[in-house]
Amino acid sequence: MKDRIFAATFSENAVSVIRRHGIGIELNDLCISENLDSERRQTTTDVIRQEIRSAGVKPQQIIAHGPFTEICPASIDHRAVEMGRRRLDEAWNLLQNLGICRMVVHTGYIPLIYYPQWQLEKSIKFWKDFLKDKPSDFRLYIENVFEDSPEQQLQLIRGLDDPRVSACLDVGHANAVTRPEYPVCRWIEELGPFIGHFHLHNNDGKQDLHNPLTEGTMDMETVLRAIGTFCRPDVTMTIESRTCEESVQWLLQHGKISGK
Repeated sequence: MKDRIFAATFSENAVSVIRRHGIGIELNDLCISENLDSERRQTTTDVIRQEIRSAGVKPQQIIAHGPFTEICPASIDHRAVEMGRRRLDEAWNLLQNLGICRMVVHTGYIPLIYYPQWQLEKSIKFWKDFLKDKPSDFRLYIENVFEDSPEQQLQLIRGLDDPRVSACLDVGHANAVTRPEYPVCRWIEELGPFIGHFHLHNNDGKQDLHNPLTEGTMDMETVLRAIGTFCRPDVTMTIESRTCEESVQWLLQHGKISGK
């Protein structure tokens, strides 16, 4: 189980927790796009290298979260779309130089601005264009944020139909914005084998609080059972709570995922 657990570096003392428990690292240095600016790129690269060294992780224990600020594949303005694509390519180029081949990205869906069908059509084109020059061992995990049901994410992954692409299900996001008929375990059931990665944190069902796993309205033992029942046996998961020590310990103790 330990080789499937990661911790996000924005979490308090994440690097030391990762090293102590021998789990993987999810790098958050590229989330803010301006860290990829030419005058910041070397500093960003140096920080990532230091985090990897300090965490003591192997290449297969590294996932990077790509930039998500103002990256909207469905934007009506083509220049906004081009900016997002350029930022993602900058991130990929930096990660490639570091030998990192797994990246989490957001869908970029903004409700009340983009119709779901428009979002789907534009997103399929956007991600297919982005993937054209990426190698066969590249892995892209597309994460839900404001979607209120799993349908959009499911249609996107199916529409891309690419073995390099799978869903990243952020259970905290789903819990905070989902419609009442879509509890988190239903997301897991419907997305099932299309999920390659999870972001795990808890909240009150109303706000994206990034609480520890045991502090919120989700029963994480039930969530883990659903993962074991409906997802691939190699699915990975990142602790994305603001403090991670307690959540890592809990997951290592309760992470005997049952099911298929």
